[in-house]
Amino acid sequence: MKRHILIIACALVSFIALAQEKDERLMADILENPFRCSVVLDPYELIPTAETPVPKGYKPFYISHYGRHGSRSDWPADGYRGALDVFTRAHNAGLLTPQGEKAFEMIAEIVLRYDDMGGRLTPLGAVEHQGIAHRMFLRNKKLLSGSKRIRAVSSTSQRCIISMTGFTSELRALNPKLQIGWDTGEKMMRYVSGGDTPDIREDTEPFLRAHAEAHPLDTATFMANVFTDPEAGRALAGSEQDFAKRTFEVAIASGAYEMDDTLLRLFSTDDIYWHAEYSAMILYLRECNSVEFGDRRMSLPEVPAIMKDIIDKAEEAISTGKYVADLRFGHDTHLLAILARLGIEGIGERLTIEQSAHWRGWMFSPFAGNLQMVFYRNKAGDVLVKLYVNEREVRLVTLPGGPYYRWEDFKKTIM
Repeated sequence: MKRHILIIACALVSFIALAQEKDERLMADILENPFRCSVVLDPYELIPTAETPVPKGYKPFYISHYGRHGSRSDWPADGYRGALDVFTRAHNAGLLTPQGEKAFEMIAEIVLRYDDMGGRLTPLGAVEHQGIAHRMFLRNKKLLSGSKRIRAVSSTSQRCIISMTGFTSELRALNPKLQIGWDTGEKMMRYVSGGDTPDIREDTEPFLRAHAEAHPLDTATFMANVFTDPEAGRALAGSEQDFAKRTFEVAIASGAYEMDDTLLRLFSTDDIYWHAEYSAMILYLRECNSVEFGDRRMSLPEVPAIMKDIIDKAEEAISTGKYVADLRFGHDTHLLAILARLGIEGIGERLTIEQSAHWRGWMFSPFAGNLQMVFYRNKAGDVLVKLYVNEREVRLVTLPGGPYYRWEDFKKTIM
């Protein structure tokens, strides 16, 4: 135990020493789209990439899929009313800038749509999955034509069930002959859902706290953007940090309500950047295969369970051809662990605590983030598998070559 505490303490000292360094690539990411700073509250982004042709003689015969639910509401402590209250009083007092007035209107609309229902799928969430399903069908039109059978299972969470409904209803609209089975229940939760444990949270907390304390919100910039008279605004708002934090909480969730980035633009670029680092750290250290905590995270029961489910159902498809696709719908924490365990480039590397702050997590687990594994076979029976993350073809850090991998080789890396 003492050795464990010493390791954490030494790592913390090293991390604090590097806490002021910025990563140019991550900065460019959030300048292009500020919503990326939250990683898991980023509405789905379709980023087209080059497609490597299928090797000659191979045809697709099966798809193994895992999708995170679509855009949802968050769980604000006060239903965003703390921010709305200050904006309302400032509006009535005539203290808001034009930018502040627009923010006031947006926050009022978000509170109305939120309706005290944290974790609820927004209309955008279903649309995101319909779009993903549509493009998956077009990419694999021959495979998904005719009277084919598909299995779909979901987390028991309502937002996941509705995401599954949106996805599969789009497939049925494109091919009414598809035979799709839907299921959910506690036994499915063993492999479609999972997350970090209290001990991992406890050990990562000092690093997250140190980062947050090193980078408080720039309230001077925020207050000047909101109030025509910042001094009067301070008297009205009370705690500047508290008001700024409550507003930032609304801002990072506003994309799920199909809002633009107006609320985030109330804050400095540094504020958005440091939050991107914080988000990257909390998710990579707690959910992925980090140097310090990854061995514990990857050994949690649901990780080998989903690996087994992927292998078993793929083997069934290879031997029987009964199903052309297995669709799974779950959560961000589990998707991140799956991608890390599979060895996907960009998330499969084992980063240290210091390196995790610059991890580009937004590329892997936005709302409706997804993994698609497409299986191909030739006349000789040789099976290849190709992986897509958020519809981008990806390669592995665990195997050379790619993006097409021999199933037998790939299977060994995840067993």
